[in-house]
Order: sequence, then structure tokens, then C-alpha cells
Amino acid sequence: MGLIQFKNVSKRFERDGKSFWAAQNINLDVKEGEFVTVIGPSGCGKSTVLNMCAGLMKPNGGEIFYRDQRVDKINTQVGYITQKDNLLPWRTVKGNVEIGLEIKGLSAKAREIEGAKYIEMVGLKGFENHFPQELSGGMRKRVGLAKVLAYNPETLLMDEPFGALDAQLRLVMQDKLLEIWKETKKTIIFVTHDLEEAITLGDRVAVFSGRPGTIKLIEDVNLPRPRDTFNIRFTEEFSKLHSQLWDALKVEIKEEGNVG
Repeated sequence: MGLIQFKNVSKRFERDGKSFWAAQNINLDVKEGEFVTVIGPSGCGKSTVLNMCAGLMKPNGGEIFYRDQRVDKINTQVGYITQKDNLLPWRTVKGNVEIGLEIKGLSAKAREIEGAKYIEMVGLKGFENHFPQELSGGMRKRVGLAKVLAYNPETLLMDEPFGALDAQLRLVMQDKLLEIWKETKKTIIFVTHDLEEAITLGDRVAVFSGRPGTIKLIEDVNLPRPRDTFNIRFTEEFSKLHSQLWDALKVEIKEEGNVG
């Protein structure tokens, strides 16, 4: 039994008087502490699946379970990280990271101690009093990650969090994320458009079909850990898995042209 279970999950939307299925018959078990990456063409329901897991949307069919409890309201056991960093511009790094701790009702001293731990974890010690506009894109991503980690959710839902970064920064952030995952042992579901990123990070890769999205393939990533995010893609094992997954994926995105 997985920590998170998607059982025949489907989601339908209504727009301009028309109905369409964004995702259909999603079946996936995610084990505790597992790093699952999800890839597929645009509009195939990947983000919708994360929204339903977070309790922000309800499925029109099927059920989602978290620790054997059906998700039918906001799931407070997950932290959600989107492509936008969603930092408050009037708050410093310290102030942004401590938001969740304030909501939990921690004292100012407790917030400072706990927040400092996660600021250091993401490599931003010394930048506590900087405002978001004073930071680079990669640093802002680190603040967003620290903010969610400080709230201490069991599971991280990550929706293309590094999509807006340049190639070098993406590699740096991938390396930092794997380092934090190893330290915190959190469960992660990570949506990406980048096949190399999906393989580099994941224990398993779930390939979505085009809309209505369903999982057409789930493949184990049998590459040793810890992984060298800067060089692993040049190995023979990586190349073989990339080719195998690309064969499954290219049929779905031949008219999209948006997967790296």
C-alpha cells in the first residue's frame, strides 16, 4: 500500500459551454520516501493531478487516498511548489520562510531558530535580510523551497519548479533538491517537461499520454544514488533509459515540440 494512492482518478472541466476531460483513469501508488517524476505533453493533466492530491480540486471520478484516508478537502500533509516562487515582495528571506511557522503559531524565537535551519539547508545563510527583488532567480527558488520545507509537510508536490531557470541553474537546483531529499527523506511528486530532469531526479518516471491524460508507462530508474546531476546524463545506463522513455513519449508530443 502506498502513502498516496490514485485509483481510477478522472477530472472534467467545463469551458465556454463545453465539457472536456483533462485527466482520465489515473492509477498510481507512491511509496513513502519515494521520488516520483511525471512527464507528458502540455495540457495532459499533470498539474491537475497535483491539484487533486493537494485537495484543491475534487475528481469527477475515482478516489485519491493519503495514508488510507480519502482526500476530500485541503490536504495539510503536502507542500505545493509551483513554477512561480510566490514570495511576498515586502517580506525578507527570513520573513517569507517563516510564514508557515507563523500560521502554526510558533513564537518569534522558535520561528527564528526553525527558519534559520531551512535557510541554511538551501544555502542562503547570510541572505536572511534580503528582499526577493534583491535575489537572483535561483536564489528565489531556494527561498520558496525553504518556505515550504519550514512548514514541514510529509510530501512535496512540485510543479515544474525549475522550468524558468537557465540550464546551468537547473542543474544546480536539481543537485540541491536531491541533497535536501536525502536529508529530509520526504516523499516527492515532481512534474516536469524535461525528460533528462525526470530521469536524473526520479526513482520512477510516470509518462502521461496526451489529453485526456492517463499514465501510459511507469518505468523504474535503476541508476545508483547519490547521483551526479552534472554528469549522470553522459552514462550509458542513462542513455538507454532516455531512449526507452523517449520512444513512449514522442508519440504523445509529436505535435507539441515542448519536451527537452
